Formats: sequence, C-alpha cells, structure tokens
Amino acid sequence: MRILIDGRLYGLENAGLGRYVMNLVNELSKLDSQNEYVLLLRKKYYNSLKLPVNWKKVLADFRHYSFAEQVKLPGIIGGEKPDLVHFPHFNVPVFYRGRYVVTIHDMLMHRFAGLSATTLPALFYLFKQSVYKFVFSMALKKAVMIIVPSETVKRDLIRYQKIDPRKVEVIYEG
Repeated sequence: MRILIDGRLYGLENAGLGRYVMNLVNELSKLDSQNEYVLLLRKKYYNSLKLPVNWKKVLADFRHYSFAEQVKLPGIIGGEKPDLVHFPHFNVPVFYRGRYVVTIHDMLMHRFAGLSATTLPALFYLFKQSVYKFVFSMALKKAVMIIVPSETVKRDLIRYQKIDPRKVEVIYEG
C-alpha cells in the first residue's frame, strides 16, 4: 500500500501537532517496512530528515491554513498516487477527492467559540470561524476514518458534528 502523510507540521515549532507528526513518522519508519510511504515536508526538515528506503520525501513548502495548501496540495498528492492519505490535522484541502484518514486532536474551537474567545476584530473573527467550520466539516465528511486521541474527543466530535460513531477510532497518543 502507498500511504502519504502530510508532514508539513513536522517539528517542535509546531507544538503538539509537530510532536505528533514527528513521533508518527519515527515509529512508523521503525515498525513498518512493508508499506511504501510518501512524506510531505517543508524545506526546514526536507534535507536533514533521514528515512528508510520505503519512504519518499516530497517538498511541500507552503504554510498550513493557507490558500496555497488548498490549491497546491491536491495536485502534489495526486501526483504521488497514494492509496491512502493521512492528514494529521483538520486542514484537509477541500478539493481533494482521494481516500484519506484525518486526526482530530481536540474540539476546543467548538467548545470555546465566540467573540469572547478572540482578540481579533469581530468581522475578521467571524470570517475566519466560518472558513474553519467549513474546512473542518468537509474534512470529517469525506474522511474514510477519523482518528481521535480520547473517548472525550470522540464524544465531543459526535455531539458537535453529528458523525457516525463507527467512523471514529480512538487511538491513544504516547
């Protein structure tokens, strides 16, 4: 199987998401020599990251949460012809049509939404929130499976997004 991982969040500068991607790549590269992996990376780690022979690195040096990721990422992924893509965060390109798994780490943006939760001007916040909700719901709707780190996140996801519980798999981190 050819599995592509969106590793653009790789690195500790991306906080918990960066650590998640680093550990995912590290453990999969040690445990699985049967599948073929494609790892999308930003320039910072592209040259320095050493991987086994069943891994291929592809430069995808554009920011997450950007217009560029929505426009350019589907073409890069399509060119690699993966059987499955893993997006380690909700920022899935809305025009991507292939099979993918998405990891949802928490539901904080749903539980604590509203103007009291931001320092942005109201119109800017409302615009960003509407784009976020659209991308988030599309990511969940089209995913073949949704990975969450706890039963609490699974419960919140089902509550706020009306997702079929059979589509959500709890895989504990660490």
